[in-house]
Amino acid sequence: MIKITFPDNSVKEFEAGITPLEIARSINPRLADDVLAASNNGQ
Repeated sequence: MIKITFPDNSVKEFEAGITPLEIARSINPRLADDVLAASNNGQ
């Protein structure tokens, strides 16, 4: 499991190997449609 802290300081756990697109989709399907890029540890 991985934990992701969001800008509002909420934390969600996801299975290891999940993609940024899948995370966006789990938050809101429309967000997944709007995603252009994602970063991991500032990269």
